[in-house]
Amino acid sequence: MTEMRFQTPTLGMPAFDEWTHLPTSDPASIEIVSLDHDESTDETDEELFEEKDSLNAMYPFVNMLRGSARYIADHQGETCVFHLPGEMLESEGFNKLMDDIALAWLLGLKIVIVAGCRTDVECSVGGGPGCQHSLRVTDDKLLRFIEEEAGYVRFEVERQLNRSLRIHGGMSKVDVHSPLPSGNVVGGNFYTAKPFGVVRGKDYQNTGYPSHVNTEKIQDILERDDIVLLTTVGCSRLGSCVNVNGNHLAASVASALDAHKLVYFANQGTVLRKRDDDQNTIQDIPVSVVKAFLDYHKVHVHRAGFASFKEASKELDSSAVEMLLHLGWASWALEQGVKRAHIVNPGDGSLLEELYTAKHGTNTCLFRDDEKDEFDDDVDDFDILSSIPDGQDEILFSELPNGN
Repeated sequence: MTEMRFQTPTLGMPAFDEWTHLPTSDPASIEIVSLDHDESTDETDEELFEEKDSLNAMYPFVNMLRGSARYIADHQGETCVFHLPGEMLESEGFNKLMDDIALAWLLGLKIVIVAGCRTDVECSVGGGPGCQHSLRVTDDKLLRFIEEEAGYVRFEVERQLNRSLRIHGGMSKVDVHSPLPSGNVVGGNFYTAKPFGVVRGKDYQNTGYPSHVNTEKIQDILERDDIVLLTTVGCSRLGSCVNVNGNHLAASVASALDAHKLVYFANQGTVLRKRDDDQNTIQDIPVSVVKAFLDYHKVHVHRAGFASFKEASKELDSSAVEMLLHLGWASWALEQGVKRAHIVNPGDGSLLEELYTAKHGTNTCLFRDDEKDEFDDDVDDFDILSSIPDGQDEILFSELPNGN
């Protein structure tokens, strides 16, 4: 006999154990009851308002969705490029990050992922963390190893992200009975790379930079509601493989696509704060201040695809150097036309919080100076810092506590 679920008629929402099953053959036992004030009760208006407030507390999703609505609308249909460090695949939060990327896709974001593998290679060949971002010679033997690592990273991202799309992305819109998700992860040769060749008497062999991005092919895939996946092993015009810098590749792809946002996922949790202020972090920062900050630490990003940071690596730890490099490539992308750039730290849900909520100080957003009016609360402080000679020493790096 078919049964239906029926709610006990009370003013408040019932607990799950108050639900019961009622045979549909007994319609006389079902009544319609208003959730408004029951005239048979002696509750005052003040008591009713308190009860409704308690219902809102029971279901915070409503307020959360209302608060996120403008951010969801702002991102819907926009292109976002994510740079994913290869070593993040081994982290405990990798599966949840793939889930969050799938949810961002479900909310209408057009996604391009650049999956790096440089640190994986350095660890495997015995290099230390201090050289993980250095421009190094890639000989044929190392290139073969990098190709294997890039293939592994690509397969793992495809596997985990397809799992997330099946869970969160819904089924095929064409065939509702299809077991395949409506979105797919598409990898391919979507950019052309060029070797550096001989620089200042040193032959970098198979190390190079992205010289051209096939934006038309990428846009075609994004319009099909699929996700684009790139690795740091590109092909030259003659078909040879070239090892490129992942940070530069992500910035180049974002600028070529005129992307709405560029997101760098950090391996270590680091934020910026002003000296003598342990309570507040710098969440939003204009490009002009970033460039002054980079100059202060003698970090220079070169258009050809590498960064100089010799002095910074001597004075700062690896997490601070990582932050400086992300700031450098993010500012470079914004100067090329990208609207915003974010540096997102490790943490469960940190990506969704950064994109779809008011921020809480755990990530960093870069914006162009012509958008200062949207960040009035922070810009006054930046103007003060910029007006002080060598004032950039007032900005400090701060590591996030464990668990963030």
